[in-house]
Amino acid sequence: TYDSLIVFSSLPEDFMTVEPASARKELFVKTILPIIFFENEKVLEERNKILEWWTATEGELIKRDYWPAWLSSISKKYSYEGEHIGALFISVDIIPISLAVSHSALASGWGTSRSASDGPAVFGQYTYKKDLGILPKERPEEENFLIRKFQTISDSTASYIKNLNTHDAYKSFRENRKKIRMNGEKISGMSLVKYLVKYSETYM
Repeated sequence: TYDSLIVFSSLPEDFMTVEPASARKELFVKTILPIIFFENEKVLEERNKILEWWTATEGELIKRDYWPAWLSSISKKYSYEGEHIGALFISVDIIPISLAVSHSALASGWGTSRSASDGPAVFGQYTYKKDLGILPKERPEEENFLIRKFQTISDSTASYIKNLNTHDAYKSFRENRKKIRMNGEKISGMSLVKYLVKYSETYM
């Protein structure tokens, strides 16, 4: 059951001493997977609330001045400034767990990166603000980006989900996720991974 899932704020203190590497990778997945699940659940709650309000208003275009406070809050969170609820609805959706786990493993070296232990940032999001970032060990001399740090892995995961749901670079990902929804198909990492090449290339 969902109640039996345990969520940690960071990787275990002795994580780097776990051997063999396969056991460490398994521990990483067991740590990150329930966090991704719960963060997706929060997004689904927002999505369902928008759908209920949209249905109640019969899809009528209502000016932002008349939106309920909770809807305005979600709109601000997703950096949406329009008035068409359908456009916002497209952005408020889950990231397949398999895809998120793969991205976190790739970006953090299965939890062995400096940013994963000090961040705890497991998705390698960039920032250019010194007070918000961690200097990566392997950064080209001509670059000045940092890896965004967070208080918990949950915060890192929530930021990752928001990034894929709002950044212009991932518009194709969101559009194709919408098509899968409209076709009544199940959203999966396999069906959407090809639309996130830009994300993966960052860590190649």
